[in-house]
Amino acid sequence: MRYAFSLLVRERGRGSVAVCAGFVLLGVLLPFLGMALPSVVVSCLTGRMGVGGAMAVTFCYAGVLQAVRLAHGYLSEQKHRHLFLLRIGLGGKDFAQSCLEADVQFLESGQGQKALYEASNNFYAGTEQGIECYLDSFLQGLVNFGGLAVYSCVIGGQHPLLLLFLLAQAAPVIAMYIRAKGNSFRMFGENGQGWDALMYLRRETVSAASGKDIRMYNMQRWLLGAMGEAIERFVKVRVGEKRGFLEAEFVEKVLSLVRDILIYGYLIGQMAQGAISLSLFLLYVGAAAGFGGWLTGVFTALQGVLLNDGVMKRYRDFVEQGSVHKGNRTPPVEKKGGGVGEIRLENVSFCYEQNSADTICGLSLTIPAGEKLALVGLNGAGKTTFVKLVCGLYRPDGGKVFWDGQDLQTMSPKERFRHFAVVFQDVFAFSFPLQDNVSCAPFGETDPKRLKDCLEKAGLWERVNGFPQKSKSIMNRDLDPEGVVLSGGEMQKLMLARALYKDAPVVILDEPTAALDPLAENELYEKYKELLQDKTGIFISHRLSSTRFCDRILFLENGRIVEEGSHQALMEKQGAYAKLFETQARYYQEGKIEN
Repeated sequence: MRYAFSLLVRERGRGSVAVCAGFVLLGVLLPFLGMALPSVVVSCLTGRMGVGGAMAVTFCYAGVLQAVRLAHGYLSEQKHRHLFLLRIGLGGKDFAQSCLEADVQFLESGQGQKALYEASNNFYAGTEQGIECYLDSFLQGLVNFGGLAVYSCVIGGQHPLLLLFLLAQAAPVIAMYIRAKGNSFRMFGENGQGWDALMYLRRETVSAASGKDIRMYNMQRWLLGAMGEAIERFVKVRVGEKRGFLEAEFVEKVLSLVRDILIYGYLIGQMAQGAISLSLFLLYVGAAAGFGGWLTGVFTALQGVLLNDGVMKRYRDFVEQGSVHKGNRTPPVEKKGGGVGEIRLENVSFCYEQNSADTICGLSLTIPAGEKLALVGLNGAGKTTFVKLVCGLYRPDGGKVFWDGQDLQTMSPKERFRHFAVVFQDVFAFSFPLQDNVSCAPFGETDPKRLKDCLEKAGLWERVNGFPQKSKSIMNRDLDPEGVVLSGGEMQKLMLARALYKDAPVVILDEPTAALDPLAENELYEKYKELLQDKTGIFISHRLSSTRFCDRILFLENGRIVEEGSHQALMEKQGAYAKLFETQARYYQEGKIEN
């Protein structure tokens, strides 16, 4: 709770705490003043001050009550505003920053995905779960506890047994509300997957990318049926979630009737005997009627705090445990040899958490600065994993990766990643201006001359210059219906321009041209070769003809290098590489595979 309030003070200032304190104070005072008003009016009318005095006191009391009501309404709105903006602000700043800085290896794991989803519930589950509900439940608990204390003093002042009776009468209702609240939170979690399924189906139904397949294969009925089932499951859980509250409310109404009969009977008897006045009778009746609500409110708020405490803890762990989520950075060590720009792998092994066998097995390799290296092999050979290890996105389970003789894991992520420009398999553009997609720089910091030079070298400048907004055109149509959509080949050129703009000493192409035909892919790789003369290049491709220009080719199989050498040397060896190359060449020549 201290942590949650520290976030509130940091994001919203100390004034937000003052607003919360005022809300609690007036939240206790306002119901008591409203409950006591009839008693005050009767007391004035039956007293000796006369009609004029009674009216003056009543009007003054009503004015104070209205002022308190207005102040409480204002503070209530301000309290909701501060808590809402806290939730939105943290979700859009702290949480987003933690996600962007988190270790990729962790985020891609099942554990990381679970931690990410649980931490996101602190913001994106609305007001029913997370920090807003956590703090609001705590404040409501303080209000209800304060009201309960005041009403207990009033009722206990009449007779202690009257207080015990009200406690006993409220106990079953409190138990039922607590159980219903617990079930509600449990079902809320269960319904998370149902909601995700419903949102997924909704996205796919309106997706332009999916629209072609949906129409071609007549999937409309299937999609509508799946959506109907998802809605039915979601509604069923929601109905079950509310059933407990309806049952508790019914029992509360029945017990309230019993309570009113007994309390009214007792107090009427007391008044008939002259033990209490009419004004006190009205005061005790009002206190007794409101007592159960205060008590139920205390336990309901307490449960809201306890249930959300776990959500807060998972969020705090995700944000604060940098050693887990932002990579295990070890203290810097002395450099271990290595030339300028040299990459060296020493007995590197890596295994994914869901696999029993290593994807990379004891791999040792040195890549001198400026070398053009090709990685080839069948699917599952470990090529993409190799790339992620080399550029520091993954940490080896065994062995080390060195840059200029320094272990990559002793570097900060910023220092580590500045050495590499990588074009991954699934190329895409963010729905930002094209120039920002190339420079990847904050708004307004793109160098126009450098941007033009990179686009010209990539062969995309004329195309970009023909856009209405030129390089400031928004990519895609997610945020702008007039957005620019590039073809597959143009996207490859955009990625080349991005790699050139970064000007990193190492450029890695992880099979980004798989969707292109062999001639287009070969042309693009030749362009990379021409533009990366003074850089280290690592190229991955299924089509072996595209990597013949490389200085060295590694043929990977089951995470191991089984063949190594130039294209000519490997062809003369007549091993696995030569066999695969000849097979591909024969298929293309015979027209058995069309690309």
